[in-house]
Amino acid sequence: MLLRKFIAQRLAEYYAQPSNSVIGCAGAPINFSRLLGGWHWRRLYARAYKDQEGQWLTPVELFKPYYSNTLAEFVVSAAGGGAAGTDSDKSSSTSSSEEEVHIVELGGGRGTNAALILSHLHDVHPTVYDRLSYTIFDASPSLHELQQQVVSESGHGDKCSFVLNDMTDVAEGRAPFLSQSDVPTVAIALELLDNLAHDKVSRCRRTRALQQAEVVELASEGNNEQADGYVYNEIFEPISDPLLEQLVESAPAYVSGTGRRPKWVPTVACGVIRRLFDARPRASLLMADFDWLPQPEFVSESITTRRSTPAEGEPIITSMEDVDHACYLTSPRLCDILYPTDFPKLADYVRSRAEGKASVKTMKQSDFLLEYGSEQVDKTRSWISGFTPLLDDFSNYSVVTAVNERGKADEARSGTIGIKMK
Repeated sequence: MLLRKFIAQRLAEYYAQPSNSVIGCAGAPINFSRLLGGWHWRRLYARAYKDQEGQWLTPVELFKPYYSNTLAEFVVSAAGGGAAGTDSDKSSSTSSSEEEVHIVELGGGRGTNAALILSHLHDVHPTVYDRLSYTIFDASPSLHELQQQVVSESGHGDKCSFVLNDMTDVAEGRAPFLSQSDVPTVAIALELLDNLAHDKVSRCRRTRALQQAEVVELASEGNNEQADGYVYNEIFEPISDPLLEQLVESAPAYVSGTGRRPKWVPTVACGVIRRLFDARPRASLLMADFDWLPQPEFVSESITTRRSTPAEGEPIITSMEDVDHACYLTSPRLCDILYPTDFPKLADYVRSRAEGKASVKTMKQSDFLLEYGSEQVDKTRSWISGFTPLLDDFSNYSVVTAVNERGKADEARSGTIGIKMK
């Protein structure tokens, strides 16, 4: 079995669990303005993690509604619908166009982000809200159900549609995605890249030809904890997978320098991006995720035996008990498999697929939040110390944005570009 498909199966099983087992909810919004400083935030942060049921909390959940409000302002800017403004500045909602705007969220979490974005657009940019539609794609049946509930309860159910699709199937062309259209489309993906299945490539020592990693079943052992008694091993074979071949041809930077040490490559992420721009030539894009991950913390319960070759871009593999393990082939079956993203390479790939129709940038998340949501950031600053975790936390997050040039031109003609409120 191709390694990518093996990883995709494991992640599908992980996300098939009850929604509260995976993505937590921070409960009541935090009063950031009363934080005494970084130490105070860290104490509240630890308490929030302890009190919630899920394995992890996202910036959307921790910093609601400010984080999602900033994403909504990006949508307005990317769609050419006017400049970002303060919550009371509804005059910024004027638009140079009455075109439909389609927001597409890939991996919708608990549905919180969609609900908050729609609420902000409804209240601050009503003319944009009136002409938009929103679609959430997700692979998790439990999250898919929760998203519908959360968005409906927010009062925006008529604006949103929900599609249960695995991004691996989308990337491989085995599942429907977006219809062919010239409608301005803004795609958002938050903490999606880290959980998309990757391939691993190496070079044959004799021929130097590229090879793809595959997973083979060795034997059945009833006492093996990892996967219902099966023992797996990783081997390398000549590249034959069409999606991987396409990536190697279109983005050789991902495999350049592959020598004695293999590399993980984001074939599914790139496949999804390709399909996005193929179907929506006027697409804009925002992807936020980890640009770096710490080394795993092995404890006595960790399984450190490896049956796979270490590679550049190794994921962190964490069980439901929050225990890190060394190898995806020997870890317990239900594990989060978390990859870091090389944002400069990803930006180059996005640039190539946009074919000059979008302005592509990569930046740290804190810079993105200041560029599109400075007023939201200010609302989270402590009146005592000026500290805000919105900028200081998640320091290993980066963002890649692609803003369609036609949308930027529309915004410039409306006379609103460059007047973002401070």
